[in-house]
Amino acid sequence: MPLFNFYFEREQFTERECYQEDIVKFMRLVISKMTLASECIVISLIYLEKLMYTSKIEIRFINWQPLLFTAILLASKFWEDLNYWNIDYEEGLDLYPLKSINRMESEYLSLCDYNMYVSAELYEEYTMKVNLISQRELRSS
Repeated sequence: MPLFNFYFEREQFTERECYQEDIVKFMRLVISKMTLASECIVISLIYLEKLMYTSKIEIRFINWQPLLFTAILLASKFWEDLNYWNIDYEEGLDLYPLKSINRMESEYLSLCDYNMYVSAELYEEYTMKVNLISQRELRSS
C-alpha cells in the first residue's frame, strides 16, 4: 500500500501572449527601482540566451518574468561594484519572497553550468545589436 495517494486537479489556465511592452516595462521596473547600471540590461540578455542554449529551456508566458528577474539579479552581481543582497531585491521590488529568489538564483546558475563569464567581445556584440534594435524602434515610432 502506498504511503501517499495523489490526486491532481485540472487547473484552468489560459495561455496569453507575451508582448514586448510587458518585457520592457518589467525590465524598467527592476532596473530603475534597484538603480542598476544600464549595462545590466545587456548582460541579462546574454544570460537569458546562455540559459536557453545550455539548458534547452523555452521562455514562455508562464516563466519569462522569473527568468528575466533572475538574469537581471545575476547581471547586477556580475557588473556592479557594490551589488545588492537578495533580501534587497525582495524588499525593494516585492515580487518574490527571499526563499524563492535564492532558489531561482541557485537553479539558474546550475542550469547554466555555473558559467556566467561574459567576455568583452560578447558584451560589445550584444551592445551593438541592442543599439541597432533601439534605433529601429525609435524610427518606427
